[in-house]
Amino acid sequence: YSRPLPKSIEPMIAESFRLEEEGRVAIFNLRKGIRWSDGVPFTVDDILFWYYDMNLNDDARASALPGRIWFVDDIPVQMEKVDDYTLRVSSHKPMGRILNAFAGGAVAQPKHILSKIHPKYNPDATYQTFRDSTTGAQLLYNAKIPTLSTWMPVRWDRGQRVLFERNPYFWQVDSAGNQLPYADAIEFNVVQDTQVILLKFVNGEIDLFGRYSRIDMFPTLKSEERKGKFKLYLSGPTSGPAFYLNWDSPKPNVRTAFRDLRVRKALSHAMNREEINEILFFGLMQEVGYSFGPLSPLFSEEKAKMYTAYDPGLARLLLDEAGYHDSDGDGYREYADGSRFEFNVDVTASVGSDVAEVVVEQWREVGLKMNLNVALRDILWPRRLNGEFDIHYWVHEGPAEPLVHIDDWAIVGENLPFWHRNATTEGQEWFHEVTRHVNAAVTTVDPDEFRKHMIRVRDLHTENVPVIIAGAPYHVWGASTRLGNVPTDLSPLDEHRGWSRPVFHEQIFIRQGNGEIGK
Repeated sequence: YSRPLPKSIEPMIAESFRLEEEGRVAIFNLRKGIRWSDGVPFTVDDILFWYYDMNLNDDARASALPGRIWFVDDIPVQMEKVDDYTLRVSSHKPMGRILNAFAGGAVAQPKHILSKIHPKYNPDATYQTFRDSTTGAQLLYNAKIPTLSTWMPVRWDRGQRVLFERNPYFWQVDSAGNQLPYADAIEFNVVQDTQVILLKFVNGEIDLFGRYSRIDMFPTLKSEERKGKFKLYLSGPTSGPAFYLNWDSPKPNVRTAFRDLRVRKALSHAMNREEINEILFFGLMQEVGYSFGPLSPLFSEEKAKMYTAYDPGLARLLLDEAGYHDSDGDGYREYADGSRFEFNVDVTASVGSDVAEVVVEQWREVGLKMNLNVALRDILWPRRLNGEFDIHYWVHEGPAEPLVHIDDWAIVGENLPFWHRNATTEGQEWFHEVTRHVNAAVTTVDPDEFRKHMIRVRDLHTENVPVIIAGAPYHVWGASTRLGNVPTDLSPLDEHRGWSRPVFHEQIFIRQGNGEIGK
């Protein structure tokens, strides 16, 4: 994605590409002369090794599932080597999101290194060892695995810090012909407490801050900014607090309730977004509901405002119509079997349990009991993936680039999306219609056709409100004033590779006292 704002998708290690056969074939021409950080030439073989021997190989892949973005009609796209610098990608249908797939993350690994521990190439190797050696952390931090990136890892103290130094073979140069990056090294320190991260940034011990920034830090950061050590920025509005209702909750009562549109509308109307905005976001949240987000070219303010008006009276009426009443007068409604209408919400403190705590009180006003299950992400994430939750509280994923997070928006396989694992057999008609439109959108290269299908996807999701969204807050981040070439805006969304990646790290320089560029 173009940086700092993702207005387009641009070639990088590929210098050009073209679509043929109405989008069923894509030809990518790689830049010649690019080398891995150990000096070995980069070729198409490195892409094919990653794609076939890692991503699509169930035995070798470190993650549970291959990237779904590489599939069309549940069939993976095919990649072929034309020559060392020409890659041919093909499918039985037009590949409407092939550029998104290549823009989404690493699409090559050093075959000359990793093939030595891959059973396909080394009969003495084991898949267990290969998986252990190619986890996300190993590929990023292990100094023995070369990289194409700006910097290469040189030291990894587990749980403490990672040190990167300039890649001597990095291929980019500036307009004057100087090889990038300008900086010699980047150091990442592991700090467990977000308040300590904030303190270190304010004290000048951290140059870039944004990955674990929270909007409640804004007053402190704004106050400290006047001292001149750093500059504060706001980007967005972006993904906001989301309550993912489990349509297949292990509890039959919860499952039945969440599949009722009247209940979902009631949950949204009972949420006081203005109160959440003023108390927790200092007015820096756009009060919208579940729809494509404000950064999406398909954003509609009218649709995003649907069911967002705070109206507890309407919420009570909708719950009454759905058959949920407070028969015993204890202030809480009951399920059909007479048990209390209550459910649990999985939430991690780092994501923002404060929002969930406010919503607890707001939903209590309409007779619903919400219990918070606050735990570490390592505990809650497996519950999310396995469908072992009532509500999973997280950020709203994929509202700017819906086709990147297609798993959350359509029925693209068994046990998907995570909030409706039985959608293949139990999904409502509106969701199957969504899936038909998504499938049409991902298999067209006609912009008008794509827009028509995705607008329908947006409208169906918004009107059926399967997820409850509190709003779209701005993202607060900052940079030391000793740094030059820092952008003033960016997209912090995960689908655009996360907060830090839109920053031009390779072009950042360190100011010296005399104003000259330093290292």
